[in-house]
Amino acid sequence: MRCGMPSAPCLVRAAWLVPAIVLLVGAALAAEPALLFKVSGRVTATLTLSQLEAKVTPTTVTYFDPYYHKNKSFRCLPMAQVMRAGFGDAWLDGVHTDAVLTALDGYASQSTAAKLAEQGGCLAFQDIEIPGWEPIGHAQVSPAPFYLFWTAPTQGPQHEYPWPWQLASIDLVQFEEAYPQVVPTGAPEDSAAARGFKIFKGRCLRCHAMNQQGGKIGPDLNAPQSIVQYRSKEWLASWTRQPSQYRYTHMPDHLDLTDQNLDDLYEYFRWKSQQPEKKP
Repeated sequence: MRCGMPSAPCLVRAAWLVPAIVLLVGAALAAEPALLFKVSGRVTATLTLSQLEAKVTPTTVTYFDPYYHKNKSFRCLPMAQVMRAGFGDAWLDGVHTDAVLTALDGYASQSTAAKLAEQGGCLAFQDIEIPGWEPIGHAQVSPAPFYLFWTAPTQGPQHEYPWPWQLASIDLVQFEEAYPQVVPTGAPEDSAAARGFKIFKGRCLRCHAMNQQGGKIGPDLNAPQSIVQYRSKEWLASWTRQPSQYRYTHMPDHLDLTDQNLDDLYEYFRWKSQQPEKKP
C-alpha cells in the first residue's frame, strides 16, 4: 500500500522512518573528516572538511613525495590558510611559539609556528590517483583523514618540517611550558648543548622523549637512565647518522648531519643527564 492520506500503517511506518533518517544523517556527519584546533591543550575549534573548504579554497598539487619516493597528486588546502581558519587572524601572536600536530595513533610531530605560516605547506584530504588513499610509511597505513606535505626542496623532513599523516589535531603551545623537561636549563645560548637541543627539538622529539616528555615511538633518552651512560659517543654518532646500517627500524637516516652536529647532540644529552628530573 502506498501512503497517500495518512493511515495507521503509514503513520507507524513514518514513525520508524524519521529516526532511521536521523541516524543515517548522523552517521554520515560523523564519518566526515574533522580537524581539532587547540591552544595549550584546550580545544578552541573543531572544523569538518566541509567547513574547512568553505573557509579555504582547495587546490590540486603534484610534487615529489619523499615517503612515497615518487610524484604524487593530492587535493589539498594551503596550510597557512588552514591555520588562519582554525585559530583566527592573530594566531601568530609570538606567545605560542610552537605547534604539536597529533595523529590518530598518538604520534605527535612538533614544529615552530613560523614554519606553518610559510608557503609550500599543503594539507591533503584526497589522493587524486588512488581512490581511498595509497598506503604510506613502513606500516603501509592510509594517510587519511589529513596528510601534511611540503612542496619546496628546502621543506623536507631533513629540514625539520613536519610531515604527519592521519592528522587529527593541531595544538598551539609555548614550548618551554609544554616541554620543560626537554629544555637544557642553564645552558648558554651559544653552547654545544644549546645547539644540540635545537637539533633534538627539530628531529628527535617527534619520536623520542626526554624525561617522559615528547614522542612515544622511540625510547626515552634520559629516563630512567641517560643514553650517554650506556652508549659511547662514537656509537651514538654512528647510530644517529645511519641506523639502517644496524637494524630495520622506524628511525630514519640522518646522513646530512655533520660531525659537529652529532657532537652538539651528544653534549645536549650529556647536559640533560646532569640535570635532576623534575617530577610533575
